[in-house]
Amino acid sequence: MSINLCLSEVIGFSRSEDLCVDGWDPSYATSLSGIYIDELQGMSLRILDAVGGKDTIWQMMDRARSAAINTFKTDVWQEIMKRYEYRRLKFSGEIGSRRFSQIIFKDTYHGIRLFSDIKGGTFTLRGITLNLDSTETVDLFIYDDFELVDTVSIDSSAGKPNYNIITAIELDLKGNYYFVYAPAGTPYNNKITCGCGGYRWYFDTENPCYKGSKENWTLWCIAGGIHGDDLTERDDWAVSQYAQGLRLHGEFKCDPSDIFCSAASDFENNEVDSAIAWAIAFKTAEFLTYDIRNSDEVSRNTLIGNDAVLNANMSYYSDRYIALLTYIRENICVDGNDCLECKRRIGLYSQKL
Repeated sequence: MSINLCLSEVIGFSRSEDLCVDGWDPSYATSLSGIYIDELQGMSLRILDAVGGKDTIWQMMDRARSAAINTFKTDVWQEIMKRYEYRRLKFSGEIGSRRFSQIIFKDTYHGIRLFSDIKGGTFTLRGITLNLDSTETVDLFIYDDFELVDTVSIDSSAGKPNYNIITAIELDLKGNYYFVYAPAGTPYNNKITCGCGGYRWYFDTENPCYKGSKENWTLWCIAGGIHGDDLTERDDWAVSQYAQGLRLHGEFKCDPSDIFCSAASDFENNEVDSAIAWAIAFKTAEFLTYDIRNSDEVSRNTLIGNDAVLNANMSYYSDRYIALLTYIRENICVDGNDCLECKRRIGLYSQKL
């Protein structure tokens, strides 16, 4: 579930149907926090509905909530990044060396095994280079630890590497991935890594070590070449430093946004999660009031009070929102993923993972 969709369910519009207000939908009562917009100060549903205009009150609430979520994400990141920084830099490049000299032992299947358990991390595969002694089209099968994830058709050009652009495939870093194919020809012996800068190839899923190298995909995963006859036994295939004629082109990045909304969130009982819900609610009310105040379709004085009342409400919403942002920054726990770490003090150095 995307972070925006997740956060849209944190607060609701109204907990029950009001027969005096048209257009009710049961989804408007969805609220993971038990907070509803029409129960906030100055947000009476019947009064808001009386505003009228080209949009229904539900459309106005939905627009305000969407704007509040986007604003919250921007503002809360600015606050959090005052104390934290990304543990790893994004990587965009390739896994697998470009250098090769001869063909290798022929087997039924050849490929690359990639392992990473970095919480919040993703690998987006955007291209594949295939290097065989034959010109042919093969299917590259992408498996995780349990099942086939995707299949991509790629081409080779005899005796030289052939780069294939593919539709991007995003993979969560949650264990093993196997990129395997069954060629008619034989792969060339390019290595997984050039071994530059003193980096030594390493593969151990029981004790993975993500450390920097000249290529720096090594900050995100461990990888090795594999080959065998039976795909169901792929996890038992030997792993070597030869990439089996493949290079994987893509990018690694880390998204820590699940610290705001995930299956583990408790927006009713957890203090920080509740603060997130209230922050979105107050910002939604502020945007909604702003839209009403600047509308020339109704008499605000008759329906909901003069500008002084509206401005006072907006000030109240804004003050509460800012206070909650500060609280979230100072109390949120980032240990649920591996994306962030505390900022280093100026003058001190700590080795990146």
